[in-house]
Formats: sequence, C-alpha cells, structure tokens
Amino acid sequence: MKIIGLRPARPGAGAIAHVDIEPSPGVRIYGVRVSRSDDGSFRAFGPENERGRTCAFDRDVANQIAQLTVAGLSQNERLTS
Repeated sequence: MKIIGLRPARPGAGAIAHVDIEPSPGVRIYGVRVSRSDDGSFRAFGPENERGRTCAFDRDVANQIAQLTVAGLSQNERLTS
C-alpha cells in the first residue's frame, strides 16, 4: 500500500487529510478521507457518490492508511518549516 496523493484538510473540517491510495499495484482509490475519532483512533472512509460510500476498509487497512497519512503529513510539515 502506498499514498499517491495527500491533501491536508482545513482546520476544523473533521478530517486530517484526504489521500489517494494504491492498495496494490494497478488499483487506485482517490479521495479517501482520514479522520481522528474522539478516542484518538483513526478512521478512513472511501469517497461517496449519490448512493453512498464507494468502498470500505476494515480496521487494519484503515490503520495502515492512517499511519501512512500521518507520516506523510509529518514529512510535509518538515519540508515546509
């Protein structure tokens, strides 16, 4: 799994970032929203269309997406500081 695009969310948006991922070679999912719950855990939600979510992630995959996102945000912060 790798992050192929990372966009930090606006402060107060309820999300920490929106990411584009490549869970396996040749498969890409764009616009995954990563947020932090009140208990401190992370959640990852697939993009939505008029019928609802277009994909879902189990806890392990969501955690992996969140870890990669947090690492990417930290790296971006270091580069812009």
